[in-house]
Amino acid sequence: MLKLKLATALLSGAALVASANAETLKISGLYPAQREGTALLETISIENFGGRDGDDLGFAIEEKLQAISFDGEPYFTVMMGRSASNPDAILSGTATARIDEYGTTEYRSRCVERNDKGKCTKHKSRKVPCLKRVIDFDGNLRLSDFGDGRSIFSKSLSDRDEQTICDRDESFSSSQSVVRGMLGKVAYAVRRDLAPIELHQDIRVLESRKGMEKGASKSFRAAVKMTKKDEVEACRMWSELAANSAPHGSLAFNIGLCAEQAGDFEVALARYDEAGSLLGKKAEVDQGIRRIRDKQQAGEDWNARYPAKPEQAAPDADAASDAASEGS
Repeated sequence: MLKLKLATALLSGAALVASANAETLKISGLYPAQREGTALLETISIENFGGRDGDDLGFAIEEKLQAISFDGEPYFTVMMGRSASNPDAILSGTATARIDEYGTTEYRSRCVERNDKGKCTKHKSRKVPCLKRVIDFDGNLRLSDFGDGRSIFSKSLSDRDEQTICDRDESFSSSQSVVRGMLGKVAYAVRRDLAPIELHQDIRVLESRKGMEKGASKSFRAAVKMTKKDEVEACRMWSELAANSAPHGSLAFNIGLCAEQAGDFEVALARYDEAGSLLGKKAEVDQGIRRIRDKQQAGEDWNARYPAKPEQAAPDADAASDAASEGS
């Protein structure tokens, strides 16, 4: 049984303490899988991948998907190859990394004059012979419904690593580690395609006081500084200020951020909309609205996946910490 708490409990005790680096609020939330139509998938079979690096990619994806858990319970049941227990979906594909090396030239600084002690006194840029290595990765993935074979989604992937060495003391990094890193990036992309993720972010508050009355400006600035000591108190100070002063874009945004932190998404959206009307086009406002929309979608997906548990709207921050850490 997944012991999940209400979305308003997303703010853990750690989120109540100050951010150590800047005037920020700690924002935690569950964000949806990046692919639609995956919320109900519980069992996934990973077929034998084709291509020279197919097996390694299959293992990397298996490891990444098996690591996803909420409240100690695995999010997926992952199987390699077809099983007697019919999966919800089948993941198949190909993966190949090609390695090429060839001669080239580049400009490098070279010593052209030395003093009588052998110390270089003059450098010039000279064209020198070098060796270049290029690793190209190409892959294709397809997730299909096991029952009717329809494609849930497909994607093509590519990556490239280029390194050039020109001096005797230079050497290429391990090609094996480079390819392994590429496969890891693909595996993480699949993880984000298929499953939600809990993220913990430090979001900067707005600090501009332009247009505020002198008294309100002083109180606003004090609340901004308070974020370093007590985020809850800072939010209380902004709310009190809003009730006793003229509307201001920075104030509306920061109160929206406080509401988002507390899981009150409707208030957060209203405040972000107010901030947008007062400030005009601003990236921070657009990002805040997008975060809320994503969290609302994640909540809908969660409730669709677990319809018998309507009170389990979303995992709490502590319960989902494994999902956040394994996805990074």
